[in-house]
Amino acid sequence: MKKLAPLAVVALSVAAAGPAAAAAFTNGSFEQPAGVVTLAMHAGSTFLPGWTVVDATPGGDDDVQYTSNGAFGGLGVVASDGAYFLDLTGNVGRGKGVASSLIDVVSGQTYRVAFDVGAFFVRGQGSYGNATVDLLVNDAAAGSFTNTLGLTTAGSDWERFTYEFTATGPTAKLTFLSSASLNSSNLGVGLDNVTFDRVVTAPGVPEPSTWALLLAGFGGAGAMLRTRRRAAIG
Repeated sequence: MKKLAPLAVVALSVAAAGPAAAAAFTNGSFEQPAGVVTLAMHAGSTFLPGWTVVDATPGGDDDVQYTSNGAFGGLGVVASDGAYFLDLTGNVGRGKGVASSLIDVVSGQTYRVAFDVGAFFVRGQGSYGNATVDLLVNDAAAGSFTNTLGLTTAGSDWERFTYEFTATGPTAKLTFLSSASLNSSNLGVGLDNVTFDRVVTAPGVPEPSTWALLLAGFGGAGAMLRTRRRAAIG
């Protein structure tokens, strides 16, 4: 959110750290570190455990806003999960977001990313428009996900999206950007409730025809067994 009057706004810019070892995915709902009402985090900031702020379109505002329900809840703007969310447009703009730390994966395994995209109708200001988030996996474009605002009164409209991919190495990195498309809001694009899980495929359930063959086979085996037993008895 922007052009509003939160209780407290703190600007923070942290130099990007060197390469880090891969680890399990963490802090997908941005509940850590908490302790602030709203915070402008600039490109390179690692204030959020497990994430780094990135700017894919340098030259303008490079901030992403870490926002609590206490900041703009009275205007209808709240997280989809927990007490915090990210506004990827920051003060204003497009093409900014966050990149995860390297995540441990197993090459050849399939993984599912799920996340909530927020579009907002702000009390006293009106619609902030549709919200599109671009997802990159290992710095390669994976897709654009649009939440078409469905509100006509103050509130937060969150929509959940999922994406699956097969790992090609021992690590994965997820990047979420507010879309540079002019069809996406430059005032408010929310991100929250990011999850990352390995897809476990259940063993296939036999088709009816397969069951029939199996049963027929079992029946035949039983008949042979009975015949043999009778032959042995006789």
